[in-house]
Amino acid sequence: MVMEALKIALEVVNEVHKKIKPLIGWEKAGETVKIGADGTPTKRIDVVAEETAIEVLEKYGGILVSEEVGTLNLGEGEYIYVLDPIDGTYNAIKDIPFYASSIAIGYRDAKTIDDLFLGVVKNLVTGDIYYGIKGEGSYLVKENGRKKKLEVNKKSELREISISAYGLSRESLELLKNIRVRLFGATALEMCFTVSGALDAYINLNKNARLVDIAGAYVICKEGNAVITDVNGKPLNMKMDVREKSTIVLANPILHRKFVSILGNKWILKPIAFGVVVKDNKEAIELAKKAINYLKSKNIPVYCDKFLKSIVNEKEIDKKKISHVIAIGGDGTILKAARIVNNEPIPILAINLGRVGFLADFSKEELFKAIDLVISGNYDVIKREKISCKVKRRRYNALNEVVIITKNPAKILEFSLYINNKKVEEIRADGLIISTPTGSTAYSLSAGGPIVDNSVSCFIITPICPFKLSSRPLVVGSQNKVEIELNSDKRALVVIDGSVEEEIKKGERVEIEKDGYSYFVKGKDFYEKLKEFTKMV
Repeated sequence: MVMEALKIALEVVNEVHKKIKPLIGWEKAGETVKIGADGTPTKRIDVVAEETAIEVLEKYGGILVSEEVGTLNLGEGEYIYVLDPIDGTYNAIKDIPFYASSIAIGYRDAKTIDDLFLGVVKNLVTGDIYYGIKGEGSYLVKENGRKKKLEVNKKSELREISISAYGLSRESLELLKNIRVRLFGATALEMCFTVSGALDAYINLNKNARLVDIAGAYVICKEGNAVITDVNGKPLNMKMDVREKSTIVLANPILHRKFVSILGNKWILKPIAFGVVVKDNKEAIELAKKAINYLKSKNIPVYCDKFLKSIVNEKEIDKKKISHVIAIGGDGTILKAARIVNNEPIPILAINLGRVGFLADFSKEELFKAIDLVISGNYDVIKREKISCKVKRRRYNALNEVVIITKNPAKILEFSLYINNKKVEEIRADGLIISTPTGSTAYSLSAGGPIVDNSVSCFIITPICPFKLSSRPLVVGSQNKVEIELNSDKRALVVIDGSVEEEIKKGERVEIEKDGYSYFVKGKDFYEKLKEFTKMV
């Protein structure tokens, strides 16, 4: 069966090669004749190539997935074909000598790209044929008949390699500045160049690599021991649909991990060491001891906060030496962990022992499963915006909120609210809360503020028991500078995340701006937690 499929694939690419050869460089070959099933313009040369392939495949039956026709039932037949009749259409039209024809084959019931068992890519300029058979390896057959087994190289030093890379940002280019970057304009052929050693990696960060673009080369590269995932190191898992798209990182295992750690999930690399922060109660301490023993059994060093350190006889947390933090307790414990790591990109694995625990993504029963996810690199990180608070030339940062309240109970305060140095409102209230989206489910919510999704970049300004009914919460983009001036003769307290306090008097201001981020290991979805939260309150 495999040899029959290989025969079909070779017949397709060879017939396409013959039919388009006279069209290369012809002006009218590049005319747009329709819009393909994938939503992109179809050129005349694409139509000729695809019709040629269909003519061959109709003899065998099956299902065709191709960029121009979409999904086409060719009648009875046991195979599904994923076709890119011309890989590098623009190059072919302009007679730039770098274009190919690509086809992958699986059985008719194939669901994802990993169900395909054969890939063939023909370089339509040189006549070289690359092919891969699942479980049997990958090969390059030169036009003169010489055959070579393909295996991705073992290079590990970034400064020694050449890559093909699309969609690199200015920041990415800076990180990769010592690497030679080449752009050829033919995805499948560039991927084959990677497994053959002509290139050392293929990267596409644009999320526009389609199933039809990569399917043939995907099988070839996998069989050549290359690693191919999305930019965050996750399997592509593309369905048999012409609309499926993804980012791509393709390289040998060592380079792949390096590129993913630079361009995507930088925490995919094995944890260096964990910090452990706990709530001051028996349950949290006992769970922390179990976590420490579990980490040590995995040969991962552990550091503890000041409180826990004295109990378990471990070293105190040094944020320069840890890669992750486990916080066991309620929201207060998690805020404490965030203060310890400050703005360092150190993900917090938050384990809930509190009642509400909106900041925590994992239950105590999920502790070891969550640790395993981190160790394996199979997890996502979410960023939570923080705010910077300047009071009397001292600067603090907050993950939840900054609260300005009366020092004396039942005494109203008067404030002026400024946004970008412009006075916006005079407010009379018991206090004022300036919260992040993370803090929108904390004190701000209790004071009547809105719940805001963590992905929104903003400040929420919420009066506490305002004098006027018209004093309502205000949502302000976090690119703005917010200042609160105290107009009352009475002194006020500035409370940052419930712990740090400053005292201000009449005429003094509190300045609020966007700060850095706190990083969390992602567990439950925001709206899943919100659903649980609303049931509890």
